[in-house]
Amino acid sequence: MKIEKKKISGDESLLYFSSPLPIIGTFYVKKDIAAPNILLDNIYQTDLAETVLLTADFIYIKAINEQSFDDLELLTLAEIDDYCTGAQSSQTADDNNMEDKIKIILKTVIAPFLQADGGDIEFISYQDNILSVHFLGKCQGCPYAQKTLQNHVAKNLMHYLPQIREVKLL
Repeated sequence: MKIEKKKISGDESLLYFSSPLPIIGTFYVKKDIAAPNILLDNIYQTDLAETVLLTADFIYIKAINEQSFDDLELLTLAEIDDYCTGAQSSQTADDNNMEDKIKIILKTVIAPFLQADGGDIEFISYQDNILSVHFLGKCQGCPYAQKTLQNHVAKNLMHYLPQIREVKLL
């Protein structure tokens, strides 16, 4: 499987998969949270990762520090390769840690798209499967804000987090 790397900072990165993994939803692990997936567990048990978020299309990794990042990235690539050859059935993510999952998707998938046009997005709240966000910068008051909300923001969030039923702009 081909993997495209996108470095976010010195200690975090996105690794995009050339074909989707057999999972539904978004899996997440952070300190003091049990890994809900064997791939995440294998990565997290090394004590190199602070946060790992896994979707069918990409994995987000944040190392405990910049010095451990290269080792974490190499280990993650090896684990993805092992997981892809052994995964036979689809797994479905649970509803735990939704706010953390949402914030990472906003930071890694949604914000770069908006920032390219001088805008940004802010998490406001998540309750009863309804997410409230606020546009910042040039997106604030833009005549295309509702279209952007529906065609990019809501579409992507609902793809990675199927638990979200509605995205509201405040």
